[in-house]
Amino acid sequence: MTHFPTLCNVDTLDWKTQNTKKIVRHIVKHVEPGDIILLHDVFPTSVEAALEAIDVLTRQGYTFVTADELLID
Repeated sequence: MTHFPTLCNVDTLDWKTQNTKKIVRHIVKHVEPGDIILLHDVFPTSVEAALEAIDVLTRQGYTFVTADELLID
């Protein structure tokens, strides 16, 4: 397996706000195709926000891939 640095395009500041709704709003407002969204899974609010954002963005037509798939293409 090759390791390479992955940089995010959307920093949610989830560690600071720890508010699910604010995090989701930030993601939906700032995300563009090809972006990498930074979230920290140590906070329950971030995990909830990730799941909710995935639902919202899927309805908007986004699809999700691994970082390897995104960066190798």
